[in-house]
Amino acid sequence: MNKYLNVRECIGTPSAITQEAGDLVYEEICKAIDEEKVIELDFKEIESMISPFLNNAIGKLYGKYSGEIIKEYVKLENLPKEKISTINMVISNAKKYYMDKEGFEKVVKGVVG
Repeated sequence: MNKYLNVRECIGTPSAITQEAGDLVYEEICKAIDEEKVIELDFKEIESMISPFLNNAIGKLYGKYSGEIIKEYVKLENLPKEKISTINMVISNAKKYYMDKEGFEKVVKGVVG
């Protein structure tokens, strides 16, 4: 049995722009995966969305689950076409980060100081 999640209803606003809002979606996704349910995230009522939201909603999943599990259980519906490249970048960065978290943090620390 699938679980449906209207992202706007979950975060309470049509603006998916904060990390905290991303955390709300992340928690719902984790609950569904842990119950072995496919979760359909519906973005149809979202008017704006930025990477900090996506980092917490989607990117953090790669620290807890394998890419195969995420692909099997998380389905994105009505994602604005102009946000596909952003979500692909978030996923790519999350995979790199969680594969070598310590090395990634060393590089960032070396650049930032």
